[in-house]
Amino acid sequence: MFINSILPYVGLVTGYLIPIIKRRLDNSCSGNRYKTKKTSMAQYKDLYSGAEYVIHFKYSGVLNIVFITCMYGMGMPILFALAAFNFFNQWVCERIIVAYQMRLPPALDDKLTNNCLSMIKFAPLLLIFNGYWMISSPQIFENKW
Repeated sequence: MFINSILPYVGLVTGYLIPIIKRRLDNSCSGNRYKTKKTSMAQYKDLYSGAEYVIHFKYSGVLNIVFITCMYGMGMPILFALAAFNFFNQWVCERIIVAYQMRLPPALDDKLTNNCLSMIKFAPLLLIFNGYWMISSPQIFENKW
């Protein structure tokens, strides 16, 4: 879970460095900055405009964190702090990525958000039932030393 909370920064750095490397390789070695090896305007725009923003990938990451934390959080309470740290890191990195690296996000309706909210409403039930099972289990309180 800790590695998962650092991954947004990895995505931020790679999203910044890979386009720079691709643009440097596109320029010819003659010293002219504005000379390109691309043969069409579409290839040129694709290289210099930024990547597409994939919102469904971001939603799946949030759902993964929420459900893992609710499933095992009562047994390992450090997961709640790690989830908060992860959400903060995602928030900071997504603000930077959307502002400086991505193309204009596509105009989406609220169907994807409503679908995510309909799935995430089952996470507290999972926390209640699995948390009750973890707390009421007698193996937790036995001393096996």
